[in-house]
Amino acid sequence: MRNLATLIIFLLYLQYSFAQQIIEKPAVAEQTHQDLNINYIALYSDSTVVNLSVENKLAQGGWFCADRKIYIETTQEHKRYNIIKARGIPRCPAVHNFKKIGEKLSFTLVFPAIPQGINRLNLIEDCDKSCFSFKSIILDLKLNQDINLYTRGVELYAANKNKEAIDCFSKVVEAIPSSPTHVYGYSYFNLVRIYYGSGDKATARFWFEQLEKSPLPDKQYFINSLKKEGISF
Repeated sequence: MRNLATLIIFLLYLQYSFAQQIIEKPAVAEQTHQDLNINYIALYSDSTVVNLSVENKLAQGGWFCADRKIYIETTQEHKRYNIIKARGIPRCPAVHNFKKIGEKLSFTLVFPAIPQGINRLNLIEDCDKSCFSFKSIILDLKLNQDINLYTRGVELYAANKNKEAIDCFSKVVEAIPSSPTHVYGYSYFNLVRIYYGSGDKATARFWFEQLEKSPLPDKQYFINSLKKEGISF
């Protein structure tokens, strides 16, 4: 048994070591099943590997399966790549029956390789009932890091830990990528609000001006939102 466990760990290491890029727990704009999550996406020269896990929330009768029609899709060109194979999960109509609440099933879906430079993907189960989908999965490592950092900043801000929240928001906007999401504008927005609310209008002005100078395509929305709160310089 120990030898088998060692072999599994070694095979997982090999799988990771040959990947061109691995995105762990990527951010997702929209998903249908909150109990189904992406653990990682591994990009290889010959394939795209998506590892997921689903948690059973039913006392009895819980089951899960993967349809034979599943594809990943680029968000801009909508080019589809159909599934090649699945590991660790039955293909519908066969099902995996859960035995208890909280039981998790991890499984892997394998697709063809995608071109380099793709920053977002959709993952779609193309079926008739209870189909899962993940829309706008972010593959860019910096975007994922910044989204997680922003989320932490919001939690700290809500807990009135403004100093720690400022540290998170300011790190998010240190470098803005070419395809930014909403977290960059909201980070500027929150920095201005925190400093303005604390009476430090000089620093609030600094961050307001940084927002104005930023390359964000939606910066005017955040500028107008601040002005509606009576914050302008």
